[in-house]
Amino acid sequence: MSKTHWLQSPNKNYLGHWDLPEGTDLIVTIVSAKWEEVKNPITNSKESKRVVRFKEKGVKPFICNQTNAQSIVIATGVKYMDDSEGKQISLFVDNIVDKRTKETIDCIRIRRTNIELIYNELVELFELKKSVVEESLKVRAEEIIKNKEASSYNKLIKHLKTL
Repeated sequence: MSKTHWLQSPNKNYLGHWDLPEGTDLIVTIVSAKWEEVKNPITNSKESKRVVRFKEKGVKPFICNQTNAQSIVIATGVKYMDDSEGKQISLFVDNIVDKRTKETIDCIRIRRTNIELIYNELVELFELKKSVVEESLKVRAEEIIKNKEASSYNKLIKHLKTL
């Protein structure tokens, strides 16, 4: 059962830490990264922001700050936003201390994906648990493995580990 974060809003246009799965990374594939005019809902003003859009269905665009931009460069080895299409990254929830309020707050951070290791773990675990997996999940798991749907790896691994 998924929980609803206090700050979650169904009307948010951009990805927030409350949109990420609890306790696991979300692996995403970059479709585009560019500067866009983004409307601030509080002040109603527009600002130019780095916005990263993803291939995976249902994942909102991500306003990327300087720290996360540096992490994308490290994670992908790509220095230019224009060259990032098709690169995969892992999004996860971390926390920082707000310099102004001194409160600990949640935020999105980025790290490198080691997608081949995760894929291999998934294949091994699926083979091990295949006999106890219900048929509908077995069919879906085989699709995920065959089509290399990286955004579903961690969720499927987490589920298989409960069997």
